[in-house]
Amino acid sequence: MPDPPDRPDRLEREIDEILSKIEHFPSARQRRTQAQRRWLRRAGNAVSARQQALMRELSRISLSQLMLLSFLLILGSFFLRRVVPIAWPWLMYAGAVLFLASFALMLFAGSSGLGGSRGGGPHRYWRGRPVSYSPTLSQRLRRWWDRRSPR
Repeated sequence: MPDPPDRPDRLEREIDEILSKIEHFPSARQRRTQAQRRWLRRAGNAVSARQQALMRELSRISLSQLMLLSFLLILGSFFLRRVVPIAWPWLMYAGAVLFLASFALMLFAGSSGLGGSRGGGPHRYWRGRPVSYSPTLSQRLRRWWDRRSPR
């Protein structure tokens, strides 16, 4: 198949364009600032990736686990009172603050899906069908206990 007549002109224009760009090569100062920007962008991306990984891990912790941790901190501070007399009040304060924060989140954020299992939350749909998740072990035990206990 023969080349169209404008093809050599187009190639010459592209070559001229490339050669003209070579004449305007960035100076050493411009290359240094570009390298610094590139390094800062990479460092920012690395920090961002670590933060996202940390938040992903922290999102796996439920409010009930935070409340349990607060009880363990308070209880552990009583046992460490004699061993580490300087650290026990700080553990007690940390446990109390964590307990109050997790209790407040459980109490006030219950309807938005962050807290406990209050009804009326938004239903999740996948491909137009409602999705229901299997109950957790604690939910199954609670239901079993409710059925066994007399009212």
